Amino acid sequence: MSEVIVGLDLGGTNIKTAIVDREGKILGKDSRPTLVEEGLEKVLGRMEEGVNAALADASQQRGDVVAAGIGIPGPLNWRTGMVFSPPNLPGWKNVPIAKLMRERLGVPAYIDNDANVACYGEFWSGAGRGVESMVMLTLGTGVGGGIVVFGKLLRGIDGTAAELGHLCVSRGGRKCNCGAKGCLETYASVTGLVRTAVEGIEKGKKKTILKDMCKGKLKKLTGKMISDAAREGDEFSKWVFVETGRWLGVGIGSMINMLNPEKVVLGGGMIAAGDVLFNSVRETAMSQCFDVPGKRVEIVPAGLGGDAGVIGAAGSALERMG
Repeated sequence: MSEVIVGLDLGGTNIKTAIVDREGKILGKDSRPTLVEEGLEKVLGRMEEGVNAALADASQQRGDVVAAGIGIPGPLNWRTGMVFSPPNLPGWKNVPIAKLMRERLGVPAYIDNDANVACYGEFWSGAGRGVESMVMLTLGTGVGGGIVVFGKLLRGIDGTAAELGHLCVSRGGRKCNCGAKGCLETYASVTGLVRTAVEGIEKGKKKTILKDMCKGKLKKLTGKMISDAAREGDEFSKWVFVETGRWLGVGIGSMINMLNPEKVVLGGGMIAAGDVLFNSVRETAMSQCFDVPGKRVEIVPAGLGGDAGVIGAAGSALERMG
C-alpha cells in the first residue's frame, strides 16, 4: 500500500487540495469554491469532497492516506487545531477544524497558518530544498512570511511568529492596516508598490505611460499596469520596482543579520518583474547585513507557485506526525 498525505489550502475564495507523496511530489489535485457564506458544515463537506476528488485524480484510496495538513489564514492555534474568527472566513468562531477533519477523514489532521505552510512547501520541495534554514516572503496585497530554522517552522510561543510584513523599516512611515507605522508591508507589497507609483506621479517628477494606462485615474492604477509598463521600457515604472526592492532589501538585510538563513525566498506575483526587482533587493540587503551571513545567503524566487500551500500543508503534517 502506498502512503500519501493530504494537503489542503483553505482560503476565503477557494479550497485547494493535493495528494502528496513522502518526497513532496503532487500525485493529484482538486480546486473548488469555498462558498463560506453557506456555513461551516457545507465548507467542511466541500473539503472532504475535494479530498475524494484529488484521491481519484491520483488513483489513490482513502486507506492510503496517513495524515492531512490544512493551511488556513489566522488567527489560529496550531497546537490545538482551533481557528479563531479569521477575517477571510466570516462566521467561523472558535472552530476545532483539525478535530472535525480528523473525524471526517479518519486520519490525524493538523492546521497551520497559510503563510507558514507555503514557506514549508518551498523548504521541503521548492526553492529551499536541501537547506536547513530559510526565510520566505510572499509579496501580494500584503507581505506574508515564514521562517524555517534547522528544519522546523518557527512559530513562536503563541503561534504568531514570522509576521515579517510588520517588521518596521521606517519610523513614523506609512500607516499600516495593523495600526502601526512604517511596516515593511506598506512599502514592499503590491499595495505599497502602487502607492509608491501614485506618490511619484503626483509629485510630477518623471514622465510615464502609467497615467495613460489608468486613463488619468490614479485610484485605478494596479500592480499589473506598473509591471506591464516596466516591461515596455517605462523608466518611471522601472524606478518604482527598484525603489520597492530597496525597501524590501532593508527589511531582508535585518532578517539576514538576525537569522543567518541559507536562503531568502520571494514569492507572489510581484517576482515576475525579475532582475529589475531582485537586483535592487540583493544590492540593498547586502549593504544592510554583515559580511559572513551576507556571503552565505541566496535571495531567490519561489519555485512552486500556487502549489506551495498544499505541498507545505502536507509536508508540515508529515513532519508533525513524526
